[in-house]
Amino acid sequence: MYEIGSEFNLEKTTERKDLTFELSEVAEKAGRYIEFLRCGRDAIGFVADDIIARFQDDGINPREEGALTAFLPALACDSMVLPFEVRGFKLVYYKVKEGLSIDVEDLFFELEKEKGVGSFKPVILIMNYFGVSDTADAAKSIRERCSDAVIIEDVTHILFDDKAYLTKNAIPDYQVGSIRKWLGVPDGAFAVSKSEFLMGALTGETDFTALRLEALTEKSEYLEKGDPELKVHFRKLLSDAEDSLSDGLDPYHMSDVSAELLSDLDTYRMSDRRRANYRSLYKLLSEMPLCGKAFSLLPEIPEVYEGEYKYTPFMLPIVLDIDFMRRSAITEAGKNITRDGFERILAEKGVYAPVLWPILPDAAKACESSAHFSDNMLTFWIDQRYNRFDMEQIAAVLGEELSRL
Repeated sequence: MYEIGSEFNLEKTTERKDLTFELSEVAEKAGRYIEFLRCGRDAIGFVADDIIARFQDDGINPREEGALTAFLPALACDSMVLPFEVRGFKLVYYKVKEGLSIDVEDLFFELEKEKGVGSFKPVILIMNYFGVSDTADAAKSIRERCSDAVIIEDVTHILFDDKAYLTKNAIPDYQVGSIRKWLGVPDGAFAVSKSEFLMGALTGETDFTALRLEALTEKSEYLEKGDPELKVHFRKLLSDAEDSLSDGLDPYHMSDVSAELLSDLDTYRMSDRRRANYRSLYKLLSEMPLCGKAFSLLPEIPEVYEGEYKYTPFMLPIVLDIDFMRRSAITEAGKNITRDGFERILAEKGVYAPVLWPILPDAAKACESSAHFSDNMLTFWIDQRYNRFDMEQIAAVLGEELSRL
């Protein structure tokens, strides 16, 4: 039951922080260099430009066949793929296991297949998905087996835990993360390197930032007034903003407006709320009778000690079993349900559970488990905007709509 009224609760007072300053400080202590970019796509493109420049300094001709080869997890959205593709990298996908950990043996198999007679410095992208698939052991194995590899780690899903990945002993040569996926800013991402970046990013206002700033402002107005026309308009602006990106070919620095917004954040409260919401919703979902039948959960984020997650949660995904849902359905609509159709049903009830990873056909062919996850996943928001009552609402709506099929 959603509670309104009664006595006030006691809220903790915490220190507000400048997120960009904190990230810069932690990176500097780790002996690393950081640049703030417009979005994750730009961050990956910025890193790719730096890699190409370093290859040229080492006498490697980027135009030579096979000189630029990127090994990407099959579970990779187009924002992770396109920055390499537009720069002429050959793309090779490696498998991701059912629990979303890196299939290191398949990666090594693909590396052996692509190894040529000349200089071979593979660029390998790794990722810890949703905080449940640590990459440290995989990175160590890659470095031991292929010392010339250039390792990039996408830390977007563990972004708030900078002291866990920005360390002196971290193996990746580069790290990238999308800040704007975590809170309401028009743009924001970062790229980190073990060495000072050779290339620079563009500056100035872009359509992407301007459109998103207008959209986020309108969404605030919509939440205040409830005008449905505002909702239609800000959603179109957000779509137009994404369409304005150039596949990371021209990386831009993060805007001044986002830098200002990021300079005054209660990051402790954000992390605390996310952790509480994730724990609450994970428990509610895992105890539902249809868990393990109509849908399944990934393993829970590991704890460093009892009651304390290793990482601040990003989102909470589920994987639908569409075959089970159709077999057990009692309505004609239920017997023909699809993942996208069920997503729309939840949205009509006010629960927005987006699909994060529609993967490209070549990636789907390379990895059955990635294709299955991409085709059947939905993700629930558990961020700082919400509380326990919202998590109960998500679970209730999910259960009700599954039972109505």
